[in-house]
Amino acid sequence: MSNSTSGNMKGGDSSTKITPRPFISRQHPLNNPKDPFTAAKVNKELVNRLALKTFPTQGASSLCGPATLFYCLLIDHPKLYKQAVAELWRDGKTTINDLKIEPSARTKNPKDLFKKKEELRILAIDWMTLASLRDSTNNIMTYSSPFDQAAGITLPVDMIDWFKKAGYRHVETFVLDRPTNIIKINSYQSNPNYHVISLVNSGFISGQNLPTVNLPNHWVMWTDQLRNSDGIPIRTDIKSSDTVKLKLFTWGEIARPIKLNLSFAEFQKYHFQAIVIGK
Repeated sequence: MSNSTSGNMKGGDSSTKITPRPFISRQHPLNNPKDPFTAAKVNKELVNRLALKTFPTQGASSLCGPATLFYCLLIDHPKLYKQAVAELWRDGKTTINDLKIEPSARTKNPKDLFKKKEELRILAIDWMTLASLRDSTNNIMTYSSPFDQAAGITLPVDMIDWFKKAGYRHVETFVLDRPTNIIKINSYQSNPNYHVISLVNSGFISGQNLPTVNLPNHWVMWTDQLRNSDGIPIRTDIKSSDTVKLKLFTWGEIARPIKLNLSFAEFQKYHFQAIVIGK
């Protein structure tokens, strides 16, 4: 993957005296001590991110789709990730190979970033990258708040398009969870040249509640193979009642497990689609 971005962040915000900084919070704008988009604060978030102390996270927003792409960029191409953040902060836009990210004015002037106790719902670095990517693809709705759930939804066609434009390859899509397909997905997952991204119902993830209505509502990335209760990758003789284990990248965690004692039949029920991406 080629590196098509350029430019770096400055140590301060002196550039705003000449050209207004693109991202400005409605709740805490320029010169406000809680302004989340100062160079110092974004630089600190970026340093922690590049050191892999934190990972892209959408918080309570519906930006799980963009989070998977920027997780892959962070892991595979940290220099590209760094420069994309710098360009978004400085120019309000960036290009990653053929993926053009240029959010609307409403995304660059977000609302609802802070909770009542003045805690951020989503880090500035993640708002700039994740919300900007999502908004750049929206044709009708704009994305200006973490509560814009509908405007943040990512369809499989968008996910594949983003990865391809960013320089990855779409290798294969699986929509049936037959044991033979899962074994093939496991083989991709065990190969460092591939990423496996899945559309699931978030209720089958640990810490979540199983849904009353089972619909696909969350993007995750596999960080391990699907295994049986003994920790062995599943085989064709797996039974519907057999317990399975899986670790995922989701909500900023890189090894979040699915629920304990989840059967293979339940996994099949809540796992809707797997997309294999080649580096």
